[in-house]
Amino acid sequence: MKLTDKEILDFVKENITIVKDMAGHIEIEEVLCSIRGNVVGDVGGNVYRHVYGNVCGDVGGNVCGDVDGNVYGNVCGDVYGNVCGDVDGNVYGNVYGNVCGDVDGNVYGNVCGDVCGNIGGNIGGNVRGNVCGS
Repeated sequence: MKLTDKEILDFVKENITIVKDMAGHIEIEEVLCSIRGNVVGDVGGNVYRHVYGNVCGDVGGNVCGDVDGNVYGNVCGDVYGNVCGDVDGNVYGNVYGNVCGDVDGNVYGNVCGDVCGNIGGNIGGNVRGNVCGS
């Protein structure tokens, strides 16, 4: 079913905040709806819901839920859930859940759950659970 121009405009007005930066470039400042496809640019703010696919860059802040896919970069904050996929970089904060996948780099903080996967580097903090991998 094809959308009308009015339906598209109404949706954009209700769900997307568009602004100009200092250089006059148009940017999306806020999105208030789900995105069913890919995000190819950077996200400068927070993601308040789920990311069901992979993250192919760094996460500069905290992850307040689970990581169910892979992160092809670094996690620079804390993870307040489980890491169920692989991290192909470092985790600079704490993991307050389990690490079920592999971390190819270092974990600089504590892991409060079990480590079921392999850690390619060092764990700078404590592991409060069991270590099943190496």
